[in-house]
Amino acid sequence: MCRFGVPVLAFCAATAGVTWLSAQASGPGSGQGNAPARIRGFSAASSAAETAREREMKAAPSPKLAEADFDVMTAEPHHTGSPYEIKLADYVADAFKSFGLDATKYEYSVLLPWPGQRRIDIVAPDPIKLQVEEEKIRGDQWADKPGILPAYNAYSPSGDVTGEIVYVNFGIPADYETLQKLGIEVKGKIVLARYGGSWRGIKPKVASEHGAIACIIYSDPHEDGYFQGEVYPDGPFRGWGMIQRGSVMDMPRYPGDPSTPGRPSKPGVERLPMDKIETFAPIPVQPLSYRDGVELLKRLKGPVAPEAWRGALPITYHIGPGPAKVHMSLRMDYGQRRLINVVGRMAGSVAPDEWIIVGSHRDAWTFGASDSVSGHVSMMAVARAMSDMMKKGWRPRRSVLFVSWDGEEQGLLGSTEWVEDLTEELKAKAAVYVNRDAGAGGLNFSSSAVHSLSPFVHELAQSIQPEGQSKTLYDLWLERSREQAPARDGQPPLKTPAVGALGSGSDYTAFLDHVGIPSIDMGLNDRGGDGSYHSTYDNPTWFKKYVDPQFKYSVLAAQVTGVALLRLADAEVLPFDYEAYGGQILEYIAEIELQASHASPDGSKSVDFAGMKAAAEAFAKAGASLRSTGETLLGGGSAPGQMNTAGAMARINRALIMAERDLIEPAGLPDRPWYRHVIYAPGLYTGYGVKTIPGVREAVDSGNYTRAAEQAKIVIRALERAAKTLQPGS
Repeated sequence: MCRFGVPVLAFCAATAGVTWLSAQASGPGSGQGNAPARIRGFSAASSAAETAREREMKAAPSPKLAEADFDVMTAEPHHTGSPYEIKLADYVADAFKSFGLDATKYEYSVLLPWPGQRRIDIVAPDPIKLQVEEEKIRGDQWADKPGILPAYNAYSPSGDVTGEIVYVNFGIPADYETLQKLGIEVKGKIVLARYGGSWRGIKPKVASEHGAIACIIYSDPHEDGYFQGEVYPDGPFRGWGMIQRGSVMDMPRYPGDPSTPGRPSKPGVERLPMDKIETFAPIPVQPLSYRDGVELLKRLKGPVAPEAWRGALPITYHIGPGPAKVHMSLRMDYGQRRLINVVGRMAGSVAPDEWIIVGSHRDAWTFGASDSVSGHVSMMAVARAMSDMMKKGWRPRRSVLFVSWDGEEQGLLGSTEWVEDLTEELKAKAAVYVNRDAGAGGLNFSSSAVHSLSPFVHELAQSIQPEGQSKTLYDLWLERSREQAPARDGQPPLKTPAVGALGSGSDYTAFLDHVGIPSIDMGLNDRGGDGSYHSTYDNPTWFKKYVDPQFKYSVLAAQVTGVALLRLADAEVLPFDYEAYGGQILEYIAEIELQASHASPDGSKSVDFAGMKAAAEAFAKAGASLRSTGETLLGGGSAPGQMNTAGAMARINRALIMAERDLIEPAGLPDRPWYRHVIYAPGLYTGYGVKTIPGVREAVDSGNYTRAAEQAKIVIRALERAAKTLQPGS
């Protein structure tokens, strides 16, 4: 789900204090790093042992085994509730058991729609029946497979409507401002939006708020079709008849089973009646290919669309309304579907109740070769490698949990239900969640994370040198970042590549936003667009021809994931940097204050920006002090007071884990209490895109300074709680 929807918010976090020495590659193609003086979180002696383990981990992943797992997992369509998805749960559980892991299935019954009739007929100015179904490319062995889920938008309501078409570009709030300036209304109309610009679920939401009666979303070749390059089967991009499926659930309100917000979907749990559910799309929604989209667009008159609204179809883009008029009939079959998460557990030797969790979803809209079997295969490779290491006598310091999620595509169903099911245990034990969604297709490393883990992510990328490359992933990442954001007006070049802030769109959401578990999302990619995304053609033939023919990127993804898990699982002191976190929060506060002062100088005075800055500074200072104490212990210094070193480290680790929990506001964010984190949330109108310090920022966005002032107080209290937790000796 994650691609095409997680904007990266650039930042440059302050990292004053200790200078960390990172692993650098020892030679071209080796994939190994020189032994650092000390790896973050490890003493000098344990760093040497960790470096040896990482060398073993990097050598373990096998292209042949990766392809074998891949072939099994992509052999049949496997959307949630389908027979093959249920079989794959057994396959993963059996694999975990063969690795020596304790494998457990967690089953839920979730409310999920499957598509019935979907028909769109042009009734004016001339009658034509649109094809609606996805193209079957002649000779493609996968397109004829039984069980492929037809193209639809999950959590659209059923509906039967007729209306004129209005083209709304990407269908985001700014586009409706343009329509208003042109004097064009969509009330009583059917809007036509193109994919891109925002997450798809925002398009029907905003259209409904402006009075539209239905929404059609088509893929324009400008975004991921022939404008980008050759289309499939001659190239990797989207052809005329390929359709992007996808959920239109209002996930910025809450993800997971729409009928059980905040509760796991298990027998006996109270469910909301259908007419009380708030996260269904408010109007009928249907996706189309550009084969059908052009039939609608070429029948529109009215103003010529602004230049930024024009795609790459060989027509003049008009806005309407009409004279194109359509009859749209959708029937959705809502029912309870079987969902199965599989968890493989590797018990820790020193701190078994500190959990490092890694997860990847195995469900797909069709075959899921890239999204997300490529990510899942890399996770399986790490589980296999760690199993082999255990057979040689190693055991992780902390417990490691490998999780195969179900139901991610329709709305993060599996991960959300599991987190809601195990909330109290996760609050007590989960140290970090590492997410592996789609992303094993290139050398372009990227990551989003809680900003206490930004330095960790940088050092992780520095420790990996891809085979055949003379530079590390970090070097390549920094070069790309500098190309994308070149220095201007005599400014120095970018010093570090940006680790993004986490919004939503993948399975880290419930961990971070609902419970306060530090999370990391990361991937590898080389393409700016992905023409097979959520179509029938995200299949093995497409993937092996255009993405990873030799499965070398799958091996690289496993190396990155494996080193990350080893460092998190075995660090004597967890590698959180709350000073960097505090520095980033200060930047966010400054951004919001500047916005508020420009928009409403009087209103901004009611918001205690000074108090937020002071709380963030105290939070950063407490983090720096705790890190310094940890450094002293790792360097062989004495523990504070009469406590032994092991006890002191355990106390520090507990504080480092629990400080993130303190950034959870039990009452939740305004108008969406499921989201509880005061620093990160997806925006109400950005979908996957993050809104940092969301309670304050979104209130300022809307001009509600009374609410902004109230939310600032909540942020101050949360930062003060966390600062206190980071002072375990006080």
